[in-house]
Amino acid sequence: MVEFQLLSVPIGLILGLGMTRIMTGTITAIRNREHVKIHWLPFIWATSFMILLLAFFCVLWDLKEYFEAVGINWTWDYYGPQVLHAVFIFLGAGLLLPVSREPYTNCLLQDFNKHGRLALIPLIAMHLMAWPMNMYMANVPLFDKANYLNFIMITLTTVGYKVTRLTWQTIVASIYLLILIYAMFNIWSRPGHSLLEKYKPSDDPRFKKTTHQLLFNKEAVPYQKPFAGSGLRPAQL
Repeated sequence: MVEFQLLSVPIGLILGLGMTRIMTGTITAIRNREHVKIHWLPFIWATSFMILLLAFFCVLWDLKEYFEAVGINWTWDYYGPQVLHAVFIFLGAGLLLPVSREPYTNCLLQDFNKHGRLALIPLIAMHLMAWPMNMYMANVPLFDKANYLNFIMITLTTVGYKVTRLTWQTIVASIYLLILIYAMFNIWSRPGHSLLEKYKPSDDPRFKKTTHQLLFNKEAVPYQKPFAGSGLRPAQL
């Protein structure tokens, strides 16, 4: 689908920049380890963000396959939310780790409590947006495993943002990462699996409408046999 290939480029750039920010932040932390004490808590969240960025590529491909089966075009109603979804992940990835030496900061945990924890705000917004998007984009039922997991992720991320004790921050970040890994392999869009295996296009209320339109357009422009001696080869017809 040429349309999808073109429209996916800006989203891919946003996701790629998010990965670059995380990897650059990791390299910066290692290089400045003599001046800034490394702490593992920001890296737990960084691992989660990296997984989310990778998983979103699978989401885009899954939707592309589903849209082709149902007969849906990538209008702004469908494309816009996907761009916003990618922007939320990028904002979180950009806020999480410093990509240069921060003045008056000698510990990565100190930087996380001051700046990095703000990354959890766009993460909450992303999960809040994912629930209605699942139903709107792919006709996923309201009470579905993917939606339940988003609700759990919202709760965990909110607690992780609110609490200040390191013990609770560690527990929340670790549980979030474990659930994310489980969802990546078993629930959410992933390589080798498709929405079409679980949800039939014919069950989507948009299927009959788009199929009717395609048939109408096909009848409106009938096939015309080329004139004999036109000099056109079959590949040019």
